[in-house]
Amino acid sequence: MSELFNNPESAQEVVVATIANQKNAAQVVEIVHLPEKGVLITRGITTHFNLKEIAVPQNVMLPAIHEMTSVLSYILERIATADDLKIPFRYDPEFELGEKRYILQEAEDFMILGYKE
Repeated sequence: MSELFNNPESAQEVVVATIANQKNAAQVVEIVHLPEKGVLITRGITTHFNLKEIAVPQNVMLPAIHEMTSVLSYILERIATADDLKIPFRYDPEFELGEKRYILQEAEDFMILGYKE
């Protein structure tokens, strides 16, 4: 999936959501839709926390946008908490939230978020 992100300047971008850290309003992460590439990506995780951004295929994100933005908020809260406590953060390859299981697969430039089947 890494090849999807080459030349991001050529893709049309649409910011679909913004998530702000309640404890630090300067830490804002956008969720950006790249329709030409069929993916939504976060923008701000690398800037604020020096971690890989998260990508969600649009066929996963769009049918469940409220759920997936909640999952991204959950991940961002965990990152921010680790940052506040000055402890290292590592993405969990699998985690459960509510009654669903999710996966984060490492790609070259991003972490790919999806459902655990």
